Amino acid sequence: MLGRLVDVQTQDGIKLHGFLTSANADRRWIWLVVHGVNGNFYGSTLLSELGQCVQMLGHDALLVNTRGHDLATFGSADYPARMGSMFETISDGQIDLVTWIRFCKQLGYENIGCIAHSLGAVKVSFALAHSSQGPEIELARFVAVSPPRLNTELLLNDSAKREVFDQQLQEARAWCEKGFPHHIMRVRFPLANWVSAETFLDKYGSGTKYDYLDYWSKIKTPTFWVFGQQEVRQGSVNFRDMDQQLLTAFGSANHGAHRLSVIPDADHSYRGKRDLLGEAIRAWIQSDF
Repeated sequence: MLGRLVDVQTQDGIKLHGFLTSANADRRWIWLVVHGVNGNFYGSTLLSELGQCVQMLGHDALLVNTRGHDLATFGSADYPARMGSMFETISDGQIDLVTWIRFCKQLGYENIGCIAHSLGAVKVSFALAHSSQGPEIELARFVAVSPPRLNTELLLNDSAKREVFDQQLQEARAWCEKGFPHHIMRVRFPLANWVSAETFLDKYGSGTKYDYLDYWSKIKTPTFWVFGQQEVRQGSVNFRDMDQQLLTAFGSANHGAHRLSVIPDADHSYRGKRDLLGEAIRAWIQSDF
């Protein structure tokens, strides 16, 4: 995929990078493509294919990093900054998103959409529902690809992993109480990973703060929720039956701006099913509401 590297600086001094690909000179549409946990704009074939998906419609794509890119990175502003998925706070995604939106506006684009995968979809959905950034956070359309539910009680109700998760919560709280919020923990659930105590509590110990099932109705942007069949039928507790739960919520709330699709036989990364994912996204983009 041809394009050029770009960079921006957030209002709190963090430098972020991205990759801009152009399919059309009229600058009517551009799509921000946002990575998931431990991810980045340059290492994900899924993000590249999502960018190519919108290019097939004659739209431009901007694959972007958030400050949570990769496992651990280092940024410097007025003071050294720990970054990467080990240290991120989900609500800070608002700062990153508005910075990229401003960049697209400065380039002269009329419409800005966003496609975000996994934890990236949680960040963007949370930002749209709870933005403290005013109208600058607005998007024309949003595609949420496989966002996990981050709900403490839900995770504690997993019969097989309850004890492990509870132990991890207690360990994270203990490190924070001792004054070591950046202590790195090796965790096993809900995602095997390395993460700081503070970040683990922010992502998984904040109750329903980041659970989109609680706040989805606050999102006024037309939104397309997409899941793989494998993750909603056989996946972990924070994906299981999410399509059915969201559809029930949509029906009871009568929200016409929200649509949902399940890609047959697809897993969380849509391996071997990305053509079907792209077709579903393009069909929704071209639909009327």
